[in-house]
Amino acid sequence: MAGQLSFPALWHDTVADTRALMPLALPVTAAFVLLPGVAIDLFGPPLPKTIVAMTPHIILIELVLPALIALIAQGTVVRVTLDRRRGRSRSVGEALIASLRAWPLLVAAVMLSAVPIGLGLLALVLPGIYVAGRLTPVVPLVLDGRGPLAAVEESWAMTAGNGWRVIAFILLFSGWFVVLSAAGAIIGAGAATMFAAVGAGGAGAAIASTVNGLVAALFAVVNAVAVATVYRQLTA
Repeated sequence: MAGQLSFPALWHDTVADTRALMPLALPVTAAFVLLPGVAIDLFGPPLPKTIVAMTPHIILIELVLPALIALIAQGTVVRVTLDRRRGRSRSVGEALIASLRAWPLLVAAVMLSAVPIGLGLLALVLPGIYVAGRLTPVVPLVLDGRGPLAAVEESWAMTAGNGWRVIAFILLFSGWFVVLSAAGAIIGAGAATMFAAVGAGGAGAAIASTVNGLVAALFAVVNAVAVATVYRQLTA
């Protein structure tokens, strides 16, 4: 079991790496988060108004597919972040190739993680949040050469005693994106309404989707850097 995580150290390193890597990482998350999101918003099936009306087809296209594509971006940013701290010179392109090669294993590991997290969320939510914290290092572990099952097992072991601290830091550091997301949603909705009023609803919808996609791409960078920082401190 690792020692207690240091919030000040986590915060300091995540802020520093986010600032340093954002210009390099944002194009990758734009390609694998923003663009798929916009495409699905504009050309995918419309989301139903209630959760109970969600069909497997809609869930696959609207939720599962973009999450699997976004794993490529997450793997790339995690790889670049770890390389930066380890003093390894690797280009973003090389990190992207490494993430693409590991993608099937990343998908398998995330699917394995999703089972206990989902069961925990069904059990009054909090257990699922705790399990998510315990399995946060799964992606960097796979990128460091572990198989999917080994990554899940090692993640659970290395976060012993730190489950709540891990998820608390991830949520705290990423929390300001809630405000940004709300602002983006307001801007996008305003643009959609304005363009619809002049008979150009399609342009308004495209602008709204792009704004939301940009926020998601920024969040993807921040979240991936935070995950990499947690992993690095747990293995220090």
